[in-house]
Amino acid sequence: MSRKPDWNLSKGSKALSSFVVASGIAFLVPTHFSPSSETLVQVGELWLILYSLGFGLSFLAFGEMFGLSERRIIRFSVRRLILYFLTAFLASLVLLLGVWIIEFSFVGRFAILKIASSTGLASFFMFWLFNVLARQSRTRIFLLTSTETSKEVRSLLTEQTGIFEWVDAAQSGDVKDLVEFCKDEKVDLIVMDKSPEAAKVEIIPLLEAGTRVMGVVEFWEQYLEKIPPRQVDQSWLAKLDLRLRDPFSHKLKRLADFVLAVFGLLLTLPFVIPTLIIIAFDSGLPLFFKQRRTGYMGRPYTLYKLRTMKRDAEKKGAEWAKEKDQRVTRCGKFLRKWRIDEIPQFWNVVKGEMSIVGPRPERPEFQEELIKEVPHWNCRHLVKPGLTGWAQIRYRYASGVSDSEEKLSFDLYYVKHASLLMDLQIMLSTLRSIARGSR
Repeated sequence: MSRKPDWNLSKGSKALSSFVVASGIAFLVPTHFSPSSETLVQVGELWLILYSLGFGLSFLAFGEMFGLSERRIIRFSVRRLILYFLTAFLASLVLLLGVWIIEFSFVGRFAILKIASSTGLASFFMFWLFNVLARQSRTRIFLLTSTETSKEVRSLLTEQTGIFEWVDAAQSGDVKDLVEFCKDEKVDLIVMDKSPEAAKVEIIPLLEAGTRVMGVVEFWEQYLEKIPPRQVDQSWLAKLDLRLRDPFSHKLKRLADFVLAVFGLLLTLPFVIPTLIIIAFDSGLPLFFKQRRTGYMGRPYTLYKLRTMKRDAEKKGAEWAKEKDQRVTRCGKFLRKWRIDEIPQFWNVVKGEMSIVGPRPERPEFQEELIKEVPHWNCRHLVKPGLTGWAQIRYRYASGVSDSEEKLSFDLYYVKHASLLMDLQIMLSTLRSIARGSR
């Protein structure tokens, strides 16, 4: 049995495809579809290649901000098409600015229009075609997992139902010859956990027959970009120690954190000063809010925020923050919605207590309960806490233990895949969240 091609592109494949298409169009339009008087035609070939690559990178960055690279099926819609055009237009503005700074000459309006419209249209229809192919060659999956895990996986992959088909069996133990079963049912992928039934499976014959086999943790990781803490064991956790990774990347991350935090403090200062005055008139003093949080390697530190809650908000003791919290002031609702209250945490980043990107820090008052109720909770302390993080852009506000466990699954994914490139992706996606006013 030959394997089907997997047209459900990963996020990395989508990003690479977008970059190639955008850069290629930015190079081809001046060389083949523009008059000789056009600015981009007159520059040298090396510079044109550099401008084209810059346009491709800009298209990727704005595409991440608009969520165009998400790994989910994209159906034809006018809104999605507009987003592609808007992304290409903004990237064209960056191209125009870059050429003007270097060449002291503007790119022609028709050249910008041709590059932007061609990139937006080509990118949209390319991914639309990939998704059509993915729906036509859907991956047939047999879940050799517990009933609870099977239900959870199926319910969370509702957005992928167009590219997945679930192969059912009354009981996994009833399948006497799994190889023959996979041939008869045309199973493309078997997902297994560590159940006794799965332990008896001979994997090599399945692979020889063309059926892929994947562990349930790997499946969660690849298709849902999260790692449920209850699915991992000690051997998996032992690989998370980031101190064993390249130390140069850690120093580079610290340098980037420091520069971005200083820049963030300076850039937001004009907004912070009037905000402090508004807070004073709205609910009096204090203007800032200090709170103990658990940081890197479990060490406590003091986190700073603009005060958004009433002064007696916790007179009855520590409480979980929640949506539509009645303790939030009128001004605080606005500050929280647009995350303006988080600005003072740039100072925590400058001090080295936090990073720009990382798991959100938790309060020590809730630590004891979370450690008891949530498996491997302390894993998130293997990296510095952050102003924003993978869990923040993928999940809603945590208001209890169950929400905290769900957010931990995204934190575990981040801890395993942490890199400067992923940090950049998260920062761009955070800008999208802020623009929507989500909190």
